[in-house]
Amino acid sequence: MTIPELYTHLANDDFKDYETGNLFFPAYMYMYNAEKEYEIDAEILDIKNRLQRPTNYLDVIVLDIYEEFILYLKQSKMTKTKSVFDYYYENETNNAELVHKSLFEEPYDKDDDEISFLEFVNNKIQNHLKIDDSFLRSYVFLKGFGNAFPHIRASRFFNNFEKYIRGYKLIMFYPGKAKEYYSLFGLLKDENLYRAIKLINE
Repeated sequence: MTIPELYTHLANDDFKDYETGNLFFPAYMYMYNAEKEYEIDAEILDIKNRLQRPTNYLDVIVLDIYEEFILYLKQSKMTKTKSVFDYYYENETNNAELVHKSLFEEPYDKDDDEISFLEFVNNKIQNHLKIDDSFLRSYVFLKGFGNAFPHIRASRFFNNFEKYIRGYKLIMFYPGKAKEYYSLFGLLKDENLYRAIKLINE
């Protein structure tokens, strides 16, 4: 499926109804060649803008999972004056293995007084869905998994985020290929097949 075909698919009156398609796990993948990363970034914004025009009246939120993770780490406090991001940044040279291990678990860990990264992302989506105006909000675009690897793997993220996907369709842009497993950049094995994800491009 080409980018123009993807736009046509998303603009389809039947598909943009979030109650159509896979109701149990309404998440979809658009796979592309990692060498076209910058081109796809521009195309994503173009699709967003075209869907917002009066012919569609769709307001799409575009989230970069890598950028959102950085924001989350910066707003999460290690102490009263130091963020989790600052702590990892200061220690990544002297204790790289521990920082790497902590970053791998960070998106899914939750302290009693802190929201998890998954909740952080969900809250941002829910605030977008609650905007009261004339626009439909059927889609959430999610990108940035190439930059976030290996600390946020697409398969693990979706397995944990599944419970939050309600009232919209999640469209993930994935820089890789589908083999017997999903292959990030066409080179790295990104765990097992994502359950109930419909491939809309190969």
